[in-house]
Amino acid sequence: MAWLRVISRRTMAPRALSIFFYNCRTAGTWPRDMALSVSFSPKTLTTYTVVYGCDGEAADFLTAKLTRTDHPVFHPMLLPTLLADMERERQVKLLRKNSAKMDQLTVDLTINKGLDGPDPGSQVDHDREPIELWQDMSYLQNGFHNWQRQMQRMAIHLEQSFNTMVPDTNHYDIKVQKNLEKLAVPGIRIQKRLEELIDEYDEHIRDCATVTEGLKLAMSMDTRKTNQEIAHSSLQVSKLAQKDGSLMKLIAFVTMFFLPAAFTSTNTFFSMDFFDWPKSSGAIVTGYLWVYFVVAAVLTLITVGLFSPLVFKGRKDGKGVTGNMV
Repeated sequence: MAWLRVISRRTMAPRALSIFFYNCRTAGTWPRDMALSVSFSPKTLTTYTVVYGCDGEAADFLTAKLTRTDHPVFHPMLLPTLLADMERERQVKLLRKNSAKMDQLTVDLTINKGLDGPDPGSQVDHDREPIELWQDMSYLQNGFHNWQRQMQRMAIHLEQSFNTMVPDTNHYDIKVQKNLEKLAVPGIRIQKRLEELIDEYDEHIRDCATVTEGLKLAMSMDTRKTNQEIAHSSLQVSKLAQKDGSLMKLIAFVTMFFLPAAFTSTNTFFSMDFFDWPKSSGAIVTGYLWVYFVVAAVLTLITVGLFSPLVFKGRKDGKGVTGNMV
């Protein structure tokens, strides 16, 4: 809200004539913003007003308030106060609308997450929606602060109006003085209404802060849950990799166990010229087959005996490094 008071003094005759101008403008961040211009003459108690951006609903509201007022005279600050009242209604509606959206988003992030199937398009909207709602609520909270500040300025002006509206001592006009005295009672009532609006805005500002903090809490819980899911997935991958490693070790051990016997095949072993194996007439299998199994067993034991210390040493070194890291 922008609120401006201008005092214009024009010498029309031997007396000085004071004319007060009040210009008000609501925030244009949201739809249905309005502007107001009020001209007031204390000599004749005449008020001229122009309302900009006044739709049918706002016109009905102003007409109803003005026709039902019981003020003895029309105070020039009545219309700016009514404009402040209408702006409060507009901002409160936005607060309720955004609060409902943020409450639903909080439920979706904390309770309903994962119930629906994954949809890439909805995921993009889901990531964008919290940011947009946070921005809307932040703008609204700033609007509440600004509007409250302008209403405080209006209340201060009403407190000082009894002094600033007193006619000049050099050109004292008893008629003007009596007219200004008539504005005292309506001014007090308008000032009380402004104080009520100012106090009410404190509650709305706290509501904005509460809803925003709730969204932050929901986002942090959602992030923590996502991190837990990532950690669980990483743990599962680590377990599968460990199983694969154990399986590869088993395959390597089996290969190592049968590798010496593969190198010392019966065809190679008994066909070597280094040994002179007596041949039995009419025998299909030589009677020295047991020599092959003995040699294969000895070579396997030697290979396993050489490989096992290296494996155990590597495990001990790995445990030592892990212990130092912890």
